[in-house]
Amino acid sequence: MRKLLWIGLIALCGCSDFFEVTPYNAIEEEEFYKNREDLNAAAIGMYQSLSKEVHKFLLWGDARADMVTTGQPEPDPYVNEFVRNNVTVNNPYTDYSGIYETIARCNRQLERVYSVKELDDKILDRDAGAYYGEALLLRAYCYYLLARTFDRFPIIRSDYAEEIRFVNEQGDTVSRSTMALSIHEIRGLYQFPENKQEVWLMIYNDVLTVLGILPLNYQWDRNSLPAQQRYGRVSQPMAATFATELALWLGEYQSASAFANSPVLNNNHGLGTSGNWINQFTGSFAAQHSMFLAGYQYERSFETNRLQEFTSPIPGDGGRYHLKPVSHVIDTVFSYEGPDIRTDFSFKVIGQDTVIWKYIGMDNVSSRRPPYQSSASWHFYRSADAYLLKALADLMLNDYSSAFNFLNMVREARGLLPLLPEETDYTNKTLMMELLFRERAREFAFEGKRWYDLMLWSKLSGENKLAPHVASKYSPEMGGQIRDKLQFEQNWYIPVDPLLWK
Repeated sequence: MRKLLWIGLIALCGCSDFFEVTPYNAIEEEEFYKNREDLNAAAIGMYQSLSKEVHKFLLWGDARADMVTTGQPEPDPYVNEFVRNNVTVNNPYTDYSGIYETIARCNRQLERVYSVKELDDKILDRDAGAYYGEALLLRAYCYYLLARTFDRFPIIRSDYAEEIRFVNEQGDTVSRSTMALSIHEIRGLYQFPENKQEVWLMIYNDVLTVLGILPLNYQWDRNSLPAQQRYGRVSQPMAATFATELALWLGEYQSASAFANSPVLNNNHGLGTSGNWINQFTGSFAAQHSMFLAGYQYERSFETNRLQEFTSPIPGDGGRYHLKPVSHVIDTVFSYEGPDIRTDFSFKVIGQDTVIWKYIGMDNVSSRRPPYQSSASWHFYRSADAYLLKALADLMLNDYSSAFNFLNMVREARGLLPLLPEETDYTNKTLMMELLFRERAREFAFEGKRWYDLMLWSKLSGENKLAPHVASKYSPEMGGQIRDKLQFEQNWYIPVDPLLWK
């Protein structure tokens, strides 16, 4: 009886550390992928590898940007490479194997869904479509992470766990055991896109496909999912928000605005109030605010992430204080014009330390998470994403009133007074874009989004916004060097060792 390791080609090539991922499970092929319960178990397993990577997402999306620096007097050298925007090819935090492990699991699910449907007559067409769409959407999001972070990476769209059919050098189609392939043959199976636009269109088309088949309002297998699965799995509202963001990147502003209507109007999501905003970080699977997250339940199974380690200055809590806010930048980003809950909870000044509070605090005063219990949720998308992306799309369509209204909706929900139209030049596109990206900086501070927001702002404005903003956190001399470096878009991406692909 052959054992099937639930991993793809990436775990079998043995040609680089980047692809040496740990098998998520070893299962008997004859005993699995037989019914709906197996499909659901496989679906939940797709997310596990991503949940282990969130500290890297903090490094990729925030440590490189303007609002974060190192907390230690003698910082960890690999973390410091991100803060100083000098990441080397051997930095262990550039390892994206966890993303490819998720991609491999998604590919496996995509190729098994309909064969399982034939074995289980209780699975309806819409149920199979939901499982298929879930895997396709999660895979698309993985490639979205890669496309904005790395300049070069392979596209793997098939499950290579056991056997592969391919065309050899003689032009014949052959079938071989994956374990029997040589390193040369395996490397030949990697598909490298001709350009980034090809990747973006692949992701966009996959998400558009998913929008037509994912169930609304979490009706999965004709049952409503519990909160843990409802927000810990991709969904129709998340797909629409994701499509909105992709359309903005691709310049499809009318489509972006239309896509955003669905999550904005969805009754399962909302901006909430300033009084419950912190719940999405202090609780588990916070409803309403949440859309798609990596959740952890320490009490049930000791699930943790490394965010407490990276942000807490207290060694007894497991903190290593790798990252902290940049005080002079934070003072220009956050609003002190009123009782903004984000100013009270996103960061704190405690004694001589300025800390990222989102992942260590249990209230907006001083209560902390227990030592080594880093179980704060990591949010990939929240409801506020849809509102602010909608505002950006409408701004690009010159619908200034709509953009201004959505901006004020977020402000009011966080405890601030709305901006007044007679006091705000809201038909000034440059000013409005600055206000919207500042609002995103406050709303999503330290959630792995800032670097990518600066990239998007640069694209929408036609002006390099990333270089001057990132340079602002350094000393004048170093800031000038970083600004010169980031004037070139090829320096916006994390390097990968070219020897990996020879």
